Amino acid sequence: MDICDRMGLLFGTEEHVRMRRGLVLLREDIFNYNSDNPNRIICSGSLGEGVAYPTSDDDLMMYFTKIRVVKSYREATQMYDLLMVPSEHTPGYCMLRYVNLPYPANMMFEMDEMPYFSSLSWKQSDQLEGESIHGPCRSQIIGDYEYDFAKSISCSFWPDVAQNWILRNRLHSWPSRELIQDIVMSGCHVVPIGDQSSSFYEHGWRISFSVAERTLMHSMNHVQFLTYNLLRLCLKRIIEKGSAGVLCSYFMKTTLFYTAENTPSQFWQAENIETCFKTCLSVLYDYVYHGYCPNYFIPEYNMIKRKVNHTNRQPLLDIVKALHGTGIVGIIHLCGESICLHEHMSFLTIEHKLDFEFLISNHFILTVRSLPVLTSKRDINDVFFGLFHILYHNSTCRMAKVLFHRGIILCCQTLIDRLLSQPRINKYSYPLHKTIGTLLRIGYRADVTTGKLTAATYMYLIGKTESALSYLRRLLSEYSPYVIDDARTEHTLEAYAEVMCGRGYTMDYKVRHAYAPNCILIPGVLNAFPPSLRILISTVSVGKVLFGSPTIYLDPLSYTYVLESLCYIRMQNSNALLKKSTRCLVHRIDDLKGEVIMMTKLCIGIIKYEQNNGQSACRWFSSAYIMKDIFHEIFSVSLSHSIMTYIACSLNRRFRTRKFKFSDCVMTS
Repeated sequence: MDICDRMGLLFGTEEHVRMRRGLVLLREDIFNYNSDNPNRIICSGSLGEGVAYPTSDDDLMMYFTKIRVVKSYREATQMYDLLMVPSEHTPGYCMLRYVNLPYPANMMFEMDEMPYFSSLSWKQSDQLEGESIHGPCRSQIIGDYEYDFAKSISCSFWPDVAQNWILRNRLHSWPSRELIQDIVMSGCHVVPIGDQSSSFYEHGWRISFSVAERTLMHSMNHVQFLTYNLLRLCLKRIIEKGSAGVLCSYFMKTTLFYTAENTPSQFWQAENIETCFKTCLSVLYDYVYHGYCPNYFIPEYNMIKRKVNHTNRQPLLDIVKALHGTGIVGIIHLCGESICLHEHMSFLTIEHKLDFEFLISNHFILTVRSLPVLTSKRDINDVFFGLFHILYHNSTCRMAKVLFHRGIILCCQTLIDRLLSQPRINKYSYPLHKTIGTLLRIGYRADVTTGKLTAATYMYLIGKTESALSYLRRLLSEYSPYVIDDARTEHTLEAYAEVMCGRGYTMDYKVRHAYAPNCILIPGVLNAFPPSLRILISTVSVGKVLFGSPTIYLDPLSYTYVLESLCYIRMQNSNALLKKSTRCLVHRIDDLKGEVIMMTKLCIGIIKYEQNNGQSACRWFSSAYIMKDIFHEIFSVSLSHSIMTYIACSLNRRFRTRKFKFSDCVMTS
């Protein structure tokens, strides 16, 4: 195994890196797709560049579309426009002056009798409990990972202080003119941290080129990416131990940029990676020796002016010189790394770090609901398959495909909700039906439980009862009831991905070993579920509160029996089959536990009500209500309101006799 392949195992192959970057860009697209949301995010830092080192944090730069920085008074046409006033002492820093009235007093400070926007007040605004401020960022630990949030402000123009970067002579045509033009058109941002030498340090701002840096990193080849990772590894494992707090990852990135600009593209080849790495170390050595590390976009700004001094310069030079003589193989040995580090660099680490399943579930529903009505097949491809193209087609990872399919199911539920919320059939209904049908076929083939249940629910809702029963019978014939028992489905998502997306497995093997996800009925897509269950979906909040909204948990088998019973009730001539399906649901109670028992009892009560058996329905509702006191720490108080509402508005409206009143049922229980 050559050096490049070994480094690929350490830091990721070219395919892995492309997948990581695609996931990051996809996360941005999903979050930023809703034009009505004034908040925008940019995934910057190492994660946005494709680096997946276990100690890397997730850097997010947030900005607000209603606030912007302008270059002159003439351009300040909006209420929240701020004028950039460049620093006279340190290039790359500025102050932001208010232009339009009124000035918010809590964000303002005065300098030379002029109102300015305070970076300190901006950082502290909306600060959450548990967040700490360091530099321009607010940090928070969520789970096992640290997240850095930088509240920035967008600049649509390229600053004058960085104009020389556009025009300077480049002997080897990197970056290309087209790439430079794209970067300049994207503008920059300002982040809330001032120049330490200024008396107004707490109120100053720094010009940030994070988007430009990410674009440059994405344009580099894999050898340059591996070199950058090795520089970061040397910094974290070796340099920091000898001279802590002097250098940072940004200096390594700057070193790589200048080296790439001053060397031909043919220099960066796999067989030449040792020389590439040592060349970067030589450039870094010169920066430390002269005490001058120029910013890549603003060379006049010396980034290590206050970092390197007569005390730490020589120890730092000795370390860099020793690294130059050690070579890549020796450095990997010295850092105590091994090939097994690749396990920590896998896609699953990135998926958990991005919390990608939460991302799809939460933001995708909000995104779809904010879209205009789809009118053509082109809209379908652009909106849905466009968002998931990077995740699904640019990756062979099985976990990526599982998340893709789960996103498709959420698409179906959201579109069904939109379709059935329309007051009447119109010309937009047909393309929506076509969209749902396309997505249902994908979900049906991909997921043996949720896909079939979603398809069956849709057929029930549009009146095709026989088709719905066909899906349900196929599901029950493929699964053994004990396989999808909620108490037994304790496999992890990784095991589910292994079974569902692995090659060489028969369908019988898949349905016997696949993890069957619980059916989560989300109030945000109320119309995507049978009308009889909608009152429970809209009012009951049990178990955990997931994605910020109340949810109802039903195991797949129970929901299958509920839907099957509702189909038989609608057919009116299937009493024997209805009794069998209801009996199966009643027997499920003995195999269930926790809050699912209560939900199953409520569903049985609904089925009895649909059968016009009000007295039996009341008994089941009462039994479920009593369980609220047993599981008082789990269930919300809204549970009693839900049952009372259902009986008061439904049962008592049909059965006028006193014996069916809710209070009597509870007392007799």
